[in-house]
Amino acid sequence: MRKTTTAAVTALLTGSLLLTGCGGDSDDKAVPTQPDNSIAPASSSLTADLALPVEAYIFSEPEIAQLTRAMSSLAVDCMKEAGFTYRPDDGQSPDIGAMDRRYGIANSHTAQAYGYHFPAPPAGRDSAVKSLSDAARVTLSGEPLADGSLDTGGGCIGKAKKRLAGGADAFGPDEAARTLNLSSYARSQKDPRVLAAFRTWSSCMAAKGYRYASPMDAIDDPAFATKKANQKEISTARADVECKKKTGLVRAWFDVESELQRTEIEKDPETFARIERHKTDQLKRAAAELGESS
Repeated sequence: MRKTTTAAVTALLTGSLLLTGCGGDSDDKAVPTQPDNSIAPASSSLTADLALPVEAYIFSEPEIAQLTRAMSSLAVDCMKEAGFTYRPDDGQSPDIGAMDRRYGIANSHTAQAYGYHFPAPPAGRDSAVKSLSDAARVTLSGEPLADGSLDTGGGCIGKAKKRLAGGADAFGPDEAARTLNLSSYARSQKDPRVLAAFRTWSSCMAAKGYRYASPMDAIDDPAFATKKANQKEISTARADVECKKKTGLVRAWFDVESELQRTEIEKDPETFARIERHKTDQLKRAAAELGESS
């Protein structure tokens, strides 16, 4: 299913799947080398060697997976004590890295295979929760809030989060880090250097027969709001990545956003040092729960 720019970026930047529970310091710092996978091979990505400063304070995809596994393990034990059998689904979301979509599509492989769409998650992903009785669901997730939304601190899932977070501390990424991760992205889109890069990219796209003012306009083209990508969408997405590579848009945008993030982090080093410690502590607790080395 395709997601709009805003929804997709928000999910990727905030780690919202981790938070619901049932989901470096310089701009030239390279991310650890990851093996290629069939969904989004790093060798096809323009962002494979890019890591924003804020990434030291939020959670990577593998770290989110580790926290989620630990949370599920604790929830299983909690449910068993309450007299319920709970078997979390083993299926994971398709491996699309956050940086691959942060600046619009930036992976030639996924552009060719899916256009601007995200690969569909495995079928039956929510079957473990859907198969529970009403009483078991309340035990797992707590009573719904007055507005019908899920209480993220309720039930066995809430208990698991508190244990991994270390008591009163918040589970998952700190609010200040999450806010910076979102605000720097929004601010970067208005920076004159990024706007100039958009214009260069737009000229490249126009030369190929595609008229968009920015990469976000291409992603949100109503013509692509279909269940699956058609050939027109795939051709557009491929041209999009090609023009990003030719014009250096991704690196230019990344450099500007890195500068914005670094400035904010340097304003309050004590807060961000605390955030980094809390992140490390959560990962250590998760590793201990799973019997893994931290």
